[in-house]
Amino acid sequence: MSELKSSKNKTYPFDILKRLLDAPQLLPHENKEEFIQLFESLEAYGKPQTARDYLAVHQATVLTWDILRCQKMKIGVLRSHQRPALESLLRKIKVGAAVKKGISEIVAQSEARQLAAPWFENPASRPAMMKVFEKAGYPPDAIEVEAFQLALPALAPIERLIVSAQKRRAVAEKAIAEHDAVVSASRK
Repeated sequence: MSELKSSKNKTYPFDILKRLLDAPQLLPHENKEEFIQLFESLEAYGKPQTARDYLAVHQATVLTWDILRCQKMKIGVLRSHQRPALESLLRKIKVGAAVKKGISEIVAQSEARQLAAPWFENPASRPAMMKVFEKAGYPPDAIEVEAFQLALPALAPIERLIVSAQKRRAVAEKAIAEHDAVVSASRK
């Protein structure tokens, strides 16, 4: 962060900003240096001059970080649905055959769980499994599609959080731009 200067010799807004940057509110797996790097990139872009400007850059950083966090969460949700998706597809394939053979759905679920295990334990087993899906009429991205469908109830609120953060960031950016326009006009 560049040297912060107060026009009225009041440094408390800058002290607050320094504390916010020294200990950003991050999740345990998140990286403080990446947060600071994001702040510095927005600082370089916005070229803040006053304490208000710096606090606005910090707010934009927090909102941008929230958006990025939510996007990572969406990927995490989709990843966490990979096994259930694979098992679901295998049950669909097995249950159809099971009904014809008189095998219960519980047995088909157990078989699907056992058949899914190698996919995660041994990536070399995946081509054979893909042939099973292909033979059953599923496309190559069937697992991802199934995972998406299973995850959709969890993805929708995350997407709403992203949209909300984007709107709040847009409002903050508009306020900064309006402030900058007033400051520029007063200097003329």
